[in-house]
Amino acid sequence: MSSPWTGIHHVALVTPDLDATIDYYVNILEMEVSDVYPAAGRRGRHCFIRPGETLSWGLHFFEYSDAVIARSDHAIEALSTDRHSAVLYQFVPGALQHIAFQLRSEAEAMKLRERLSRNKVPMTDIYDQGVICNFVFVDNSGIQLEAAWPQDA
Repeated sequence: MSSPWTGIHHVALVTPDLDATIDYYVNILEMEVSDVYPAAGRRGRHCFIRPGETLSWGLHFFEYSDAVIARSDHAIEALSTDRHSAVLYQFVPGALQHIAFQLRSEAEAMKLRERLSRNKVPMTDIYDQGVICNFVFVDNSGIQLEAAWPQDA
């Protein structure tokens, strides 16, 4: 039986500061941003941020100044100094654990790590997961993100 689904259309998230979020995803992660749509009713300003050439609309960020996002910066910092830290399998409170983005190659991953480091973004060491390698970091609001790339790329 074939599935009628063709993939993820978008993931909706909140941020307390849409301008800072756009700055982070565009200038640090080098992603594309759509137009910023004005607030309407109880819906805050919002935009889509796409991670490269994909049919997906990407991440749909809504701005709510009182948004509360569980942060895990401390866990990422602990893992950056001790890859076997007890926080390795610690989950962030709430429904969202992390969002993983695919990179084409290890070279692209190293460029990303340089940008994150220049911007003082905490990140884990690189993990060998067999068919992929990956590392975890946080965005400006504290949302955990993962960069993953094929092992043989």
